This record gives sequence, structure tokens and C-alpha cells, in this order.
Amino acid sequence: MKKRIWGLLGVLFASLLILESISAEAAVTPDKRYIGLHDRILPIDDVSVIGNNTRVPLGEIAKFLYLPLEIEDGVMHVRKRGVDYTYDYATKETRKDGILQTSSPIVELNGKLYITVTYIADELGFKTHYFPKFKTLRIYRDDYKHMPHVNFESVIKMHMQAKPEASGKANVYLTFDDGPNRFTSANTAILKKYNVKGTFFFIGNQMKDQRKIVKETAAAGHYIGSHSMTHDANKVYQTTKSFMDEMNKGLRLIEQITGNDTKLVRVPYGSKPYVTAAMRNELIRYDYKLWDWNVDSEDWKYTNQQAGRIVKNIQTGVKKAYATGNRNIVILMHDRSQTAKVLPEIIEWLQAQGYVLKPYDPAHHTVNNFYADKRL
Repeated sequence: MKKRIWGLLGVLFASLLILESISAEAAVTPDKRYIGLHDRILPIDDVSVIGNNTRVPLGEIAKFLYLPLEIEDGVMHVRKRGVDYTYDYATKETRKDGILQTSSPIVELNGKLYITVTYIADELGFKTHYFPKFKTLRIYRDDYKHMPHVNFESVIKMHMQAKPEASGKANVYLTFDDGPNRFTSANTAILKKYNVKGTFFFIGNQMKDQRKIVKETAAAGHYIGSHSMTHDANKVYQTTKSFMDEMNKGLRLIEQITGNDTKLVRVPYGSKPYVTAAMRNELIRYDYKLWDWNVDSEDWKYTNQQAGRIVKNIQTGVKKAYATGNRNIVILMHDRSQTAKVLPEIIEWLQAQGYVLKPYDPAHHTVNNFYADKRL
């Protein structure tokens, strides 16, 4: 009888050891993959294995490898060091200086382009090292100082074990349309006082005349997106081509003035019902992101004497958004005098309620468009 009991205990102990081993292995999520660049893990969540190749969104890896992207006549161009890599949306072919790449390093999935990491790394003179235990592919260069691979394993472990950033009950994004103008400077001065960063959607034609304000806004750490060139609905939404021309020119102007590459747009009067399916598909082809809002301050309606209503609109809207489960609340405001007048009160109320005020972060994009299109 004792032998039988000891035998059962042995089986139980062995089972516990197996479970512990399985639990330890589960710490490395089998389907989760990571991309490293030199001594850090890149904030790219959409890493896929397609045809035994590790692929990532072209638009995301381009930011970290400083790859300029441009679409011309239905062809995506990636130009670097005098070489032109192209992807033809019609033929689905990838070419290098006109020569067909039979390995299909760029593929299109659900309207989004993915590129093979090892391919672009090799083309740019990088080396790669794969850590199978941690499902991590590291990109590095010998002429760039970097830690040994054995030490980089600790970086991967720390990244995998990192807890989500502590935050309040929800993130709130203060966004300002229709600048740059003198009230942009007033709003940024208030934000600075409270150590808060905002997101500004500038009109292209106004940026041309207010370059100093654009540069100052970017230098202060605020995020700048495009609000079209003209803000004229008749021009912006006339055709898909006119729509994309307004978006492209606005974003290029931001880059020219600030040196920052941005892909975030807010269209005049909101996306619905103006932005057609064809327009949305074009935005996706360019890897642009479209932001509307879920709280409207309606600040444009009121005079300085009526500015208190702006505060009430925001308080009501934020409470409603939070009650419905929204944890990324985007507030629409404008660069106007009445908004600047009550902005301190708005910030103080949000902070007192436990909300975390953030600027748009392209590395942690949250979907916020009236079509609920997750591709944008």
C-alpha cells in the first residue's frame, strides 16, 4: 500500500514539474514575434511570418530605417542610396531598379504592404540574427556600436516581461484644428505651463505663412498632423485624386518645415460622410492614419463670453465616452481665442478626474475614425 501511495506521489510530482515547464515556456508567447534594431526592441506589434519569412508593415519599418516612401501612378517607391525599390499594386511585383525580385519581398495583405525584414536589412547593409527561443529577429550593423547577442537576450527578456505603463483611468488626447495662427501660440503656452503635450492639425496654406509657429509647435514636443491644404470641402472631396493631393501636400509641407515625417491626417468636417471607400483605400495604400474624435467641444459656436459652455461640453462628452468603455478619448478643439480662454480649466478638470493627457504617438496608434475602419 505504501509503495502504491509513493508511486502516486511520484506521478503527481512529475506532473507538477511538467506543468511548471509548460508554464515557463508559455512566457514566450509562441505567436508573438519581435524585431530588434541594434540594442532595442522596435515598437512594431504587427509582425507576421508569411512564406517562412518574417515580415512587417512597410510603413512602420520605414520610420526606423529612414526609408522615404512615395506612391506614383499606382506604384510604391522606396528610394534609398540611389536605389529604387518598387511595388506595383496592379501586377503585385517587386522590382529593384526595374529588375524583378522573384522572392516577392513586398506583399499586400488587406490593403497594407508588408516587407521581408531580412531582405530590406540585407539591401541596406545590415546583418540579422534570429533568437529562436524568443521569436526575435535582430537587425544590426558591424560599423555601429552594439552589444553582443548574448547580452541582447536580456534586452528581449526585459521587453517581454515589461508591465504596461501605469496610467490613469483613460488616455485623453487634446487636439486642435485650423492652425497655425496666433491662438496656436496661446494654446501651446498654456500646455507648456501644465506640462502637457497636444496634437495639432494644421492647414497647409496657413503653414506656408506661419512657418515659425509650425517649427515652434513641433520643437515643443507636440504632434502635428495634416488638416488638408485648403479646408475647402468643395476642393478636398471633389475626387479621390483631389482628396489625396490635399493630404499628400499637407503632410509633405509638415516634413519640409519640421523635418518630422508624419502620416496622421484629420479631414475637414470629419470623415463621415465625406470620405468615400475609394479615398479610405488610398489612405491605406500610403499607410496614412485617419483621426476623427469622440468628444466635440463645439468651441467654434461660442464667443469668449460663452466659453464656459465649451468646458461643460467637454466634461459631458468625456464622462459619456468613459462610461461607454472608451479608454482613448480624443477631444476636438480649435485654435481660437475662446478655446485658449478655458483651456486651463479643461486641463485642470481632466487631471483632477484622473485622466492621462497625451499627444498622438505613431508607435502606439489607436483607431479613431467615424467608419471604425481598423486599417486606419
